[in-house]
Amino acid sequence: MANYHFEAKNISRKEDRSVTGSASYITGRKLRDSRNGKIYYNHRKDVVWQKIFLPDNAPPEFRELQQLCNKIEGAESRRDARTARQFIVSLPNELPPGEVVRIVHEFIEQNFVSYGLCAIAAIHRGYNADAPSKSNPHVHIIVSTRTVEKDGFCKLKDREHNKREYINIWRERWAEVQNRAYERCRLDIRVSHESLEVQGKRNRKPTIHLSLADWRREQRGERTRAGDRKRAIETHNKERNRKHQLEREHGLDIDLSW
Repeated sequence: MANYHFEAKNISRKEDRSVTGSASYITGRKLRDSRNGKIYYNHRKDVVWQKIFLPDNAPPEFRELQQLCNKIEGAESRRDARTARQFIVSLPNELPPGEVVRIVHEFIEQNFVSYGLCAIAAIHRGYNADAPSKSNPHVHIIVSTRTVEKDGFCKLKDREHNKREYINIWRERWAEVQNRAYERCRLDIRVSHESLEVQGKRNRKPTIHLSLADWRREQRGERTRAGDRKRAIETHNKERNRKHQLEREHGLDIDLSW
């Protein structure tokens, strides 16, 4: 079954988060926070692809991750500044690696680079050795809150994309690039950015995204509370789909309200 998960949040000093720390986490690279001197090193083996996306007029030094983090941090002087936006988006298991990278490219270029923003992206494998069809590949995307000029970041912040309406716009556009990839691969699968309630699937429960720590414990054979919850949701939805199928085939009146 095709999956769709799109999560957006801010990277804010007010919440003791930094772009440098976040970039280290998603890329597995060793980075130094130019603001406080802290060293971040999140060694990880599940990063299968990473890239910096820049507008054409960006300074050459922005192509290097440490330098880009330094510039993003340095553009903000306030102690409680919001330094970036971060997105965590599930990737479809049904597509080949080339198509997965392509949809990430299309989404970032269309929604951020074309507006003069820069982005750092990293794809995590999320591989499930016991059940490859249940692997959890996903992409992390960090986007600057200031547009880029030839001499660096603009003095004014990009406040247009602070409007709440953009969350739904980005969600819809991700569904569009994913569905276009399904079409290119001739797969009879589609996803929707709309909530299950809007789609009329009121009794189908949305699946959850496992944290890296929980995913690793599950891979070692340990059961986690989040993993148990995810399995329970999957069981519920499979049973619901089975009952729906029986209802359609035999006209059975089955109670699906549980």
